[in-house]
Amino acid sequence: MLSAFVIPMQAQRRAVRYLANYENEPYHFGFLLAFNQMSYSIKTVENYQNLPQPADSWPNGNYSITNTQNLYVYNVETRPTPGFTVGIIGSKRLGRYFDLRFIPSLSFSERRLNYNFAVVDYNGNISMKSISKSIGTTFVEFPLNIKYRSKRYNNIGAYVFGGINPKLDLASQKDNKETGADGQEFINNLVTKRFDCAGEVGVGFDIYNQWFKMGIEIKMSYGFLDIVKNEAFIYTAPIDQLHNRLFQVSMLFE
Repeated sequence: MLSAFVIPMQAQRRAVRYLANYENEPYHFGFLLAFNQMSYSIKTVENYQNLPQPADSWPNGNYSITNTQNLYVYNVETRPTPGFTVGIIGSKRLGRYFDLRFIPSLSFSERRLNYNFAVVDYNGNISMKSISKSIGTTFVEFPLNIKYRSKRYNNIGAYVFGGINPKLDLASQKDNKETGADGQEFINNLVTKRFDCAGEVGVGFDIYNQWFKMGIEIKMSYGFLDIVKNEAFIYTAPIDQLHNRLFQVSMLFE
């Protein structure tokens, strides 16, 4: 029994400690590769299912106004889809266990909004219609985080982090317009604002090897700003506030 405890303890003491002075260096640089899932957090208008929308609030070409009296938004929900992120890491040592990280990144994904409508004609007949709208997203992000590291155990360490992430959506105004049968352009999708600022928190592990350090981390991000543009048509009628939301799994190499 004594040998069973002593031999592993001696083996741990003899473990090769890679990059032994890594935490004492003032700066580190690297890159990030990540898988993300973006979605929206939706705050709806109170009692929106009972608020009729005029037929002309429907985008041109979907329904004949002469045959449609009112439209009711029965339900609206968001569906996340997978995407990816690439970024460059800059890290500044603040103390024994604290780092300041700046990771300018480029994120690609899309969000989907599913709408269910109740359509009422002038005879009182009701029909249901479902539409899924895709909103493409290309974020330029500038996250600034404080990282708190645990004491290193051999070649593995854990950490938590939090911070803010200003971001700019380069695709927020793209492909939202279509041309109707009369040759006039009309908006046929949800329109969002370009700029947002999000708060983010996460956890991760640092793994040290002979040549570099690899990190694996998970983070959640939630936008502070209401990004919906209140265009006067049916896709924005039930939405009071719309916020960006993100889940991300990353691999970091420094």
